[in-house]
Amino acid sequence: MTPEQTLEKMRIVSANFYHGAQLTECHAFIEFSGLMNEYIKICEENLAQGIDFRELNGHRSQRMIIQPYEVDYVNEKLHCIYQGLIVVEGVKRDG
Repeated sequence: MTPEQTLEKMRIVSANFYHGAQLTECHAFIEFSGLMNEYIKICEENLAQGIDFRELNGHRSQRMIIQPYEVDYVNEKLHCIYQGLIVVEGVKRDG
């Protein structure tokens, strides 16, 4: 499977989650779809720079590229979900 095919499957799963989450009538739970969609967008951006996002995780040495405004968006979603109890501190740079 190509990275592009993986992204398409990720979009489908995220859309299905969003539709199901709406049925719960729990706003914070629905916000997880925003986190998933932001992750998909960041994966697309990394792929455009030649980085195979499928290999990026906490068990590998290579890190994804993420912009400060994306960290802000993730924090906005986390604040809504966890009432500010969980915060991403910022973008870590190697070197």
